[in-house]
Amino acid sequence: MTTKLTLSINERTVQRAKILSRKRGKSISRIVEEYLDSISEKEEQKENPMTEIREVMSKYKGKITLPEDDNYNKMVRDWKYEDYIKKSTTKSKKK
Repeated sequence: MTTKLTLSINERTVQRAKILSRKRGKSISRIVEEYLDSISEKEEQKENPMTEIREVMSKYKGKITLPEDDNYNKMVRDWKYEDYIKKSTTKSKKK
């Protein structure tokens, strides 16, 4: 289902959009829709911390070696549990 949307855009941008539209053979509406889809997709990926972790780790691939026998899921659970304990003890001390 499509919905109409009214935008206020300066004339220069509209002219450039029309040129781009002709070059790509797509309507301006389609170009705007694709752009909004792409940035919302990027936002969704940013919400997933594992995506960010993988992105950072990819920069160091081959430069840092991690032990293969470590269970990283267990390590993350342990860290979360430790944080939970710290927060719980801090709250109980404040009472």
